[in-house]
Amino acid sequence: MTTNTYSSQWFQLFMPLQSEEMTQKEVAFLARQLPLPRYARVLDLCCGFGRHALGLAARGYTVTGLDRDADAIAEARRRALAADVDVSFITGDMLEVGALPGAFDAVINMWQSLSYFDDETNAALLRAIHDKLTPGGRFIVDSFNRAYFERNQGESSREIGGVSVGTRAYMRDGRWHSELTYRDAQGAVTGGDHFDWRIYTPEEFTALATECGFTARLICSWVDESVAVTPGSARMQIALERE
Repeated sequence: MTTNTYSSQWFQLFMPLQSEEMTQKEVAFLARQLPLPRYARVLDLCCGFGRHALGLAARGYTVTGLDRDADAIAEARRRALAADVDVSFITGDMLEVGALPGAFDAVINMWQSLSYFDDETNAALLRAIHDKLTPGGRFIVDSFNRAYFERNQGESSREIGGVSVGTRAYMRDGRWHSELTYRDAQGAVTGGDHFDWRIYTPEEFTALATECGFTARLICSWVDESVAVTPGSARMQIALERE
């Protein structure tokens, strides 16, 4: 099984779990960290179905959404049309962000889509993002917190939409692996996914970002500026600014 490909079954099972309430909370956080008009031009890297892109566009931002999955981009365009908001969606790999025309006042990367790669590639990507930003531009990263996942390894199962989803989760060489197996009501395997990420502590990630020309302006968890990152925080948000 290849890693980090996101099967169509994953999209069918997990995308509906991202509630409108959580999306609104995340968009409100982004708007606080990227106040208009200073950060009007936003690039949503790995935009998926466009839930953050659409929310920001509705608030008056000029948004470009990029994702490598053509089906996700097609759905994002459908949703933008239904919501009557204007977003430019592009099918492409985030590693080629430097080829995009123009510059952006802000770049966002939500729900742990940055760290598929090794440290060297992540650093190259951070530098490319840095170079696409206007001076003083901001990069908002939503990432997994290493301390939490080091404490939450093992096997589990849950049912989603009538499908049994088995998970085997473990750390190996600083990377978090999540192996998913999907079974139907009769117990037959219908598919699976294997994801792995290079996950960081807040200190590790900000040190890497500093080497790439960024200054950390905020580190928090649960898209709440008042909540510190602790070993109990699965996710963390880091606001970086181009020097």
